[in-house]
Amino acid sequence: MTLPTYKILDPNIERLPYQELQVLQSERLVNMVHYVYESSPFWKNKFQEAGVLPEEIKGIEDLHRIPFCTKSELQKDQETHQPFGSYTCSDPSSWAHFMTTSGTTGRPLRRLLSHRDFDYIVDYFHRRGLPLVPGDKYMFTGPTDALSGPTMFTAILQRFGVMVVKAGLLDTNAKLDLILELKPQGLSGTPSYLLHLAEKAKQRGINLAELGCFKGISSFGEPGANLAANQNRLKAAFGVEFVVDGYGMTEICSLGTNCPSSSGFHLPSDLVVAEIVDAKTGNKVDSGEKGELVITNLFGDTQPLLRFRTGDITSLSPPGEACECGFTGQRVMGIEGRKDDMIWYRGVNIYPSAIEEKLREQEELGTEFRILINQDGDNLPTMTIQVEANPSISEHNWLELSKKIEGLLKTSLRVNAIVEVVASGTLPSVDAKKKSRRVIYNKTSLSARS
Repeated sequence: MTLPTYKILDPNIERLPYQELQVLQSERLVNMVHYVYESSPFWKNKFQEAGVLPEEIKGIEDLHRIPFCTKSELQKDQETHQPFGSYTCSDPSSWAHFMTTSGTTGRPLRRLLSHRDFDYIVDYFHRRGLPLVPGDKYMFTGPTDALSGPTMFTAILQRFGVMVVKAGLLDTNAKLDLILELKPQGLSGTPSYLLHLAEKAKQRGINLAELGCFKGISSFGEPGANLAANQNRLKAAFGVEFVVDGYGMTEICSLGTNCPSSSGFHLPSDLVVAEIVDAKTGNKVDSGEKGELVITNLFGDTQPLLRFRTGDITSLSPPGEACECGFTGQRVMGIEGRKDDMIWYRGVNIYPSAIEEKLREQEELGTEFRILINQDGDNLPTMTIQVEANPSISEHNWLELSKKIEGLLKTSLRVNAIVEVVASGTLPSVDAKKKSRRVIYNKTSLSARS
């Protein structure tokens, strides 16, 4: 069995009326359910265990009857059925690209894309358009090998005639030298690294905003770019009016970006369908409520996933609500954090991104910070937030600054934390090759103390 050929490049898909979009999603969901049931032992077994037959899925209204799948399931399946798992559906002769997940949550998943899958994703971003033109240059500041986002975006850039500069292996100073030499129109990286890059440029007396070359900055890999304070810092540092915040996952694909009218990620609703469920129970939440994002692949023929639990906490735009830009599909309204990243601290549940947002709003602070959670035996945990002062702030003012931030966190987030202000350059620098690790847990057991 094969999936039908789908028309992806049609720009009218971006503005389909809600009812028509649901019909399209229903047709593709039914096709996908039959396809995975016939093509994959993994999925056939999951449907049988759930007591659901493919013919019982009539459309989007039956999506809740399909069993969830999780990353740990996929990791276990690939471990048992090496190297690509029994959820792989297509013939090896169709495979075109090999990628892997980062491995930050266990065994890296091996991801395959057929020529068809890959071309559809590139077609989707072609449909969305780029502000770059032939002759422009675009620099990746992070790694690109075997990573889905950079691999796909490289193909998209090349389709638009843009020269791709892969600078991930260079150190920060070498990247800055290359920026001065090439003056690229586009630049990408994690938000924490782009802020670090701008800070290093400032230390060298380089004003990146005054170069006047950047048409846009793209950020991905961390949730921080959708924070207004980070957006403002990046705009000022690079002299741009808009920061593209990208969202996606290797297990599915690069899913979409924000737009100048909305910080929400515009999902390709002809290619995927999104749900929000309670992170604990898996039950559907009310419209507009936050919960765990679940994504179903409607197009892929190689390793399509149904109801994949992403672990990301967010909310969706109301059904049928169009963006100001005219887009009518689903929008993911920013990523608050991952459910595994939530800090449980003295009865308060908080995501690191909430703390980051408050810190980024303080002009007296630099770009680096670290959250230390310490627990000594059965005693209550303590939270220490280390922040770097802006070099222009005198050390005599650090104590006053720390008290100000402690009060801000207490009143706005209900977090009682000790804030330590340290000199610029004290904390570990962000590595462009890795996601930044902001939260560190130190726990001393009673046995270790005795």
